Amino acid sequence: GDFTMLEVCASKIGDIILVKKYKSDNKEIGMHSFVVISDEEGEIQGLPYDIVCNVLSSLKGGEHRKRKLSYPGNLPITSKDTEIPDGNQKDGYIKAEQFYYFKKELIDYTVIGNMTIESFNMLIDFIYNLPIDIIHVTDNLK
Repeated sequence: GDFTMLEVCASKIGDIILVKKYKSDNKEIGMHSFVVISDEEGEIQGLPYDIVCNVLSSLKGGEHRKRKLSYPGNLPITSKDTEIPDGNQKDGYIKAEQFYYFKKELIDYTVIGNMTIESFNMLIDFIYNLPIDIIHVTDNLK
């Protein structure tokens, strides 16, 4: 099709995006995937943002799976919960208690797929019922 750059980069809730590099705890981290949980513009600590995301990671099985899923903020998902053309088909987890705030023009990212509607709704329910506080990560706005 005749996609403009804008359409390719327009992200909406439920999208899975691949961010080329981002900051967390003042460390720069390489390429990683995120789920967009909000696409409304807003401000946090006086800084404007236009998407809020959760980290999406693959599970490596066995001990890794047990350890990662022991955290109350990690929601397990299967490859059936996402639609990622050419994805790795691995099961994974979403760090639901960490909200990453981004300004799209400040990050280099690509939309690589999306969550299914059912799995996205499951994620939102999971966030609403988290037994722990949400961590707001604003490192990428400055």
